[in-house]
Amino acid sequence: MTRHPRRAGYTLIEVMMSVAIMTVGAVGIMALAQSTTRGNVTAREITTATQISRTWLERLRRDAVNWTQPGQPLTPPTVYLSNTPVAATGMGNWFAPVPPPASGESSAFGYLGADTTAAANMYFCTNVRLGWSINQQAIRADVRTWWHRTDANAARNLFANCNGGPGGEGAISAELTSPAPRLRAVYASTLIRRSRLPQ
Repeated sequence: MTRHPRRAGYTLIEVMMSVAIMTVGAVGIMALAQSTTRGNVTAREITTATQISRTWLERLRRDAVNWTQPGQPLTPPTVYLSNTPVAATGMGNWFAPVPPPASGESSAFGYLGADTTAAANMYFCTNVRLGWSINQQAIRADVRTWWHRTDANAARNLFANCNGGPGGEGAISAELTSPAPRLRAVYASTLIRRSRLPQ
C-alpha cells in the first residue's frame, strides 16, 4: 500500500484564531497610541498654562514698581494692583485683568501661549485675585489660568471668549470645583511688596 505525503498548511480554524489574536493586539496598540496622544496634549496644555501664569505673576510684580506709598495701590500709577480690596483681611474676588490698550498684553492667550485679543484665537484665559498679606504693606496675588477640556464642547459656548458667562468669574470657580468640571486650570501665587524709593 502506498502512502501519500500529507500536505502542509493551516486549517481554517487556525487562520481565524490567528486573525482574531492579531485584531485584539492591533486594537490594543491603537488604544495605547490614542491614550498617549491625549496625555501629550494635556501635558502640553498644562505646561503652556503654567508659563502663562508665571508671565502674569511677573506683570503683577512689575506693576508693584509704581506702588511706592504705604496703603492702597492707586490707579494711576498702578494698573492691576489697584484692584486689591480695601479690607485688611481676606482675598478679593477673581477678576479678568484689563491691560492698558497700547501694552500688547491681554488676559487671553492663543494655543501657543501668545497674548491675543481676537476671540477666535482665545484658548487660555487668566484671572487674578488679590488680598492683603501684610496690611497696607504686602499683597498676596493668586493667578488662575484656565481652559476648556477637549472633551467638553458644551462648555465652549458657556465660557466662550474667556467670558465667565452670567455668573462672571464666580461661575468659572463653581465650574472648576464641580464634580465633573468642563474646564481645567493651573494656579500660581506670589507675595508682592511695595517699592521703596531710595532715601
